[in-house]
Amino acid sequence: MEKMSAPSREKSTERTEENTDDGSNAEEIVERKGRKSSVVWRYFGYLKSDKKQSSTHCKLCRQHVPTKTGNTTNLFHHLKQCHPQEHAQSLTESANLSSKTTGGIPAKQQQSIESAFSSVLPYDKKAKRHSDITNAIAYCLAKDMLPINTVENEGFKQLIKVLDPRYQLPGRKHFSQIALPTLYRECREAVEKELQTVSFFATTSDMWSSRTSEPYLSLTAHYIDQDWNLKSKCLQAAYLPDDHTGEVIALGLSEALASWGLSEDKQVCITTDSGTNIVKATSLNNWTRLQCFGH
Repeated sequence: MEKMSAPSREKSTERTEENTDDGSNAEEIVERKGRKSSVVWRYFGYLKSDKKQSSTHCKLCRQHVPTKTGNTTNLFHHLKQCHPQEHAQSLTESANLSSKTTGGIPAKQQQSIESAFSSVLPYDKKAKRHSDITNAIAYCLAKDMLPINTVENEGFKQLIKVLDPRYQLPGRKHFSQIALPTLYRECREAVEKELQTVSFFATTSDMWSSRTSEPYLSLTAHYIDQDWNLKSKCLQAAYLPDDHTGEVIALGLSEALASWGLSEDKQVCITTDSGTNIVKATSLNNWTRLQCFGH
């Protein structure tokens, strides 16, 4: 083995004396104060006497590693040059930590100008997303029997804007003339299809007036489906402006069944109150009638 040259001995001596002078070979190295955002800091710290923590030291070799506040470039470089095993481990831990904080999702690439604008532009009215939201609002109006002008209330508009800023809410005219009629046709077609499988059914009917004293004639069908479930479908609550004579009511009930494709021969009975006009109507149609008590 070759003897160490004089310059090398001098440099080694100087490094040893430097470490000895500041007491780093004997003094405890403590953790960095405050937030340690990088895993590399587990290998570095400060001398206990360094209250301001201005001089970073390696815990493995106790060597001083100059670094700016919060900058870890020199720290990783020191590990790579002097402690390759720890350097590889720190890189692995950094990758695992990054994966956890992003939910395992790779970092997003920079958006293009086109994609950035498309994320804020309103939906096309023919787009599926726009149609789905509009249909959901129409269903809400119908199912909860809300006034159509609900869509013009400021609170409702703000709710929709927060839920999806790209959706432009149509006015009440769209819902009254397009969305709700379309929903009605779809619902009616589904009910008609189900009624075609019914062998026998019963009905209930009544005359009633709205809050504005407008007269209506209701008709509801009751039946047992193929799975032995009792079903009830309100077929109509039709406006009946004519005189409420037995003849008018009888014709209205017959037309209601026919409009739904229901045969009078399959109707077992109809339940009504004891009003003279509706009793006469069932008699004119030759329908078996039950009083309300039977229902």
